Amino acid sequence: MPQVQGLRKVLLHQPGRVDDPFLSHEPEPPAEYVLQFYFDGLFSLEAACARQAGLSGLLAGLEASLGPVQAKSQQAMVVRAVPVAGQAPAAGGGADSAVCTYLVAYYGSGQDHDQWLSEYMAGHVPLMGRMPGVRQVEIYTRLDWLSGLDLPKGAAIQRNKVVFDSVADLQAALQSPIRAEMRADYLSLPQIGQTNTHEAMRTDCVFGGAGPLAGKPG
Repeated sequence: MPQVQGLRKVLLHQPGRVDDPFLSHEPEPPAEYVLQFYFDGLFSLEAACARQAGLSGLLAGLEASLGPVQAKSQQAMVVRAVPVAGQAPAAGGGADSAVCTYLVAYYGSGQDHDQWLSEYMAGHVPLMGRMPGVRQVEIYTRLDWLSGLDLPKGAAIQRNKVVFDSVADLQAALQSPIRAEMRADYLSLPQIGQTNTHEAMRTDCVFGGAGPLAGKPG
């Protein structure tokens, strides 16, 4: 893999399948993959995203081996790693072995989003860390960044990632009482006209390094 200054880790997320008792009405996600890049800071990320910089060639090489993605986008976000009881902090945003990840994205106009995010972080995120079998929790919040990549910019106002050892562990967590608590807490949050997606993924580390300060899911 070509060297990109400041790049700490690259994760490959590929679609899996679970049954969430509160989201059975949602359509099955498209059979596409997500690449997640962790950088040591915003300026390193922006330098890698400049035209003719290293990330452009890296993406082209990965797409050549993985196949094209129909709905391409890019989005830089701040990584907020959440401590999980009994789990050591994950280096570079995830384990080196394959795991099962639940990726969540929230979309909306952003009206009153600051209040919503404050209440979400204070009440909802601690519940995520109590899900049985959970290994890692990360919250991603949006930021402005410069990019010369020929990709449209994503519009998620927030993203989450919860990591489990297997699909079976994620399925068990979704069937647990804590999932019902999470749903009730979500419905108590300020209603700001959001939409959201939930996607179960098999996650593999394709490039490893030290812990991240800034991430780029997309």
